[in-house]
Amino acid sequence: MDERILEFIKNEQLLSWAMIDEKGVYTASAFYVFDEKNLAFIIASHEGTKHIRLASENSSIALNIAKENKIAFLKGVQAKAEFKIASKEQMKIYFSKFPFAKLDKSAKIYVLELFWLKFTNNALGLSKKLEFCKK
Repeated sequence: MDERILEFIKNEQLLSWAMIDEKGVYTASAFYVFDEKNLAFIIASHEGTKHIRLASENSSIALNIAKENKIAFLKGVQAKAEFKIASKEQMKIYFSKFPFAKLDKSAKIYVLELFWLKFTNNALGLSKKLEFCKK
């Protein structure tokens, strides 16, 4: 993955993600830590929430990270990923960034494992996009 994409992802911590429900698309937001080795966003949530139930039923999800409200400086990621339960190693990564999350004993740690991503950075030019596909 291009270093410019990694730098952007590592400097942010909030994403929006979307999954399908019976009437169409459903969205949620989550704080994340990025697992660079596995190209996965690590998030915490509760098993009974609608977004976790939906992602458990259909693991193909989409996500978005956007920064800046001035078009000339816009940076953002649009991506497709697979929803999975986090490994023990990924749980350690998450809790190292968000140690207070351990206080919520009912929360579980999940990952959104990337398989496609498009990065927009208007500082590179308005029509310049960087794309990543996992092989």
